[in-house]
Amino acid sequence: MKRMQISRLVIKGLQATTFLLGLVGCAQSQKQFEEKSSWTSSFVSQVIGGQAMPDGVNNWSCRLRSGENPVVLVHGTFSSTMYSFGALGPRLANEGLCVYAMDYGAQREHDWFKGVDAVDASAKTITEFIGLVKAATGSQKVTLVGHSQGGLLGFYSLKMLGANQDVDRFLALAPSVNGTVISKTPNRDKVEYCLACADQHPDSALIKQLKEGGITVSGVQYHVLVTKNDKVVLPVESQFVRETGVNNLYVQDAYPDKRVSHSGMLYDNESLSLITQLITGQTVKMAPQ
Repeated sequence: MKRMQISRLVIKGLQATTFLLGLVGCAQSQKQFEEKSSWTSSFVSQVIGGQAMPDGVNNWSCRLRSGENPVVLVHGTFSSTMYSFGALGPRLANEGLCVYAMDYGAQREHDWFKGVDAVDASAKTITEFIGLVKAATGSQKVTLVGHSQGGLLGFYSLKMLGANQDVDRFLALAPSVNGTVISKTPNRDKVEYCLACADQHPDSALIKQLKEGGITVSGVQYHVLVTKNDKVVLPVESQFVRETGVNNLYVQDAYPDKRVSHSGMLYDNESLSLITQLITGQTVKMAPQ
């Protein structure tokens, strides 16, 4: 009898343990945020599926871990947070980071493509959003990440709008910080829809203003990550900021044979790993020369 009672107790204990492990496993799976596989997948999820933000982004109840800053993501021209960061946002959230973003610069509220308003106006919007993130999280600083025009906005906000007081680390991904030759005109009065396109001309008044006396300011860790296969911000080398203290990298410095595009770098697994390392302050391992 005693053996039977002991066996029953053991079985019940195993059943209870299995049940608890199942609950833990369920809880863990619920914390896993879905990374979109491509820009197109993210576009479809927003335009057809109605998903406004990537999974894991703008969780205002997120609690910062000791020593970590909230991460603010800034998309580029003719894009949105969902289109640009459908993979990066969830990946950072899955790393336990608190991730925030907003769509900016739409001509009309429900336009599919954002980021077309004047760069200085959009930069003001993003700077104010950084303040909201700080207030909500109780953090003194944020880590800022901008792609394409989002990179230009970051540099502009840090230097021209005082955001350097609120940002500890800035990662610019394929930034149009020195403009791009695919822009047709530097004059806002000659464009009807995309003022930001004129602002991203190499000879625009905004770019010239930003470059006066140097682009960077003290107190911020600057990183620039670029792909050699970019066909949008040209010439590719213009994406680098050749100033003291700026860590300029090609994706190909770590992955020499990698072919990844301007937006493709946001959905390529190895590129996302590099981006995550730079955001979290890890040392990036370079390929042997």
